[in-house]
Amino acid sequence: MINFMVIGAVKAGTTSVYYYLREHPQVYMSPIKETKFFQWDGEERRFSGPLDQKIYEMSVKTFEEYQSLFKQVSHEKAIGEATPSYLYNKEVPMRIYRRFPKVKMIVILRHPAERAFSHYLHTKWLGYEPLSFSEALAQEDERIQLNWGPSWHYKQQGFYYEQIKRYMNLFGDQQVRIYLFEDLIGDTFGTISDIYAYLGVDPNFKPEVNRKYNVRFFPKNQFIHDLTNQYNRPKAILKSILPKKARENLLQFVTAKNRWKPQFDQELHGQLTECYIEDILKLQDLTKKDLSKWLHGSKKYLHSC
Repeated sequence: MINFMVIGAVKAGTTSVYYYLREHPQVYMSPIKETKFFQWDGEERRFSGPLDQKIYEMSVKTFEEYQSLFKQVSHEKAIGEATPSYLYNKEVPMRIYRRFPKVKMIVILRHPAERAFSHYLHTKWLGYEPLSFSEALAQEDERIQLNWGPSWHYKQQGFYYEQIKRYMNLFGDQQVRIYLFEDLIGDTFGTISDIYAYLGVDPNFKPEVNRKYNVRFFPKNQFIHDLTNQYNRPKAILKSILPKKARENLLQFVTAKNRWKPQFDQELHGQLTECYIEDILKLQDLTKKDLSKWLHGSKKYLHSC
């Protein structure tokens, strides 16, 4: 069975890490990227948000089903899974500890305000979030009171201190290895090599790092987006008159021109960062990581967080 887990945070590069680990010949990763098993582990609790039932349906429900994900393990030294929602859920650490007390944890943390915005964009991209980011933040507490699940806790998931402390209290700091999203982006090979070494596999293996995972864009024009992504008469006509390569190049060109990615308003970035300052400083002391860059851009605002 497993001897390591990538437990979070959400929207902090865990998908890329999952695939870099999966490439390593001495590592076996669950064929399901996010099993979410320990998010439930027999619990009957349900959340009430628009996306929550779908998430529950996609989760691995029984331990037997969870075990079956690793039946193909053969010679691999490191055996693991990656479910980034494990970090935030208060019940998960003890559930994992009861079954796998010696498992190693990998945590990737991202600037909490930027993580929140990326999380929001992901939910928006899925088509479930009708509000602007500022409106969603204003309604977050109300949504939580209405029993909407963690997918809607954009701001709350960024208070990392208590989340990390729960795992360290149970497993000890030697079994909880912290990495920063900024380091993963800035020095991908160096970060992944350190993760490999932590797991006891060859740290010199070079994964394919040029491919990007979970990069989300929004269409500038929905009509053009639908035209290029769905079966329709214009596409059928193109197929009949253009060679495959020319058709693919044309569709790629139109798609690229029709892409845009919303930008994080800098004033809102500063306001939200201000909410996290105390938590960042406590986290810095706990993890011994230099998080000073996360404090840049914050300002003293009169608004309540």
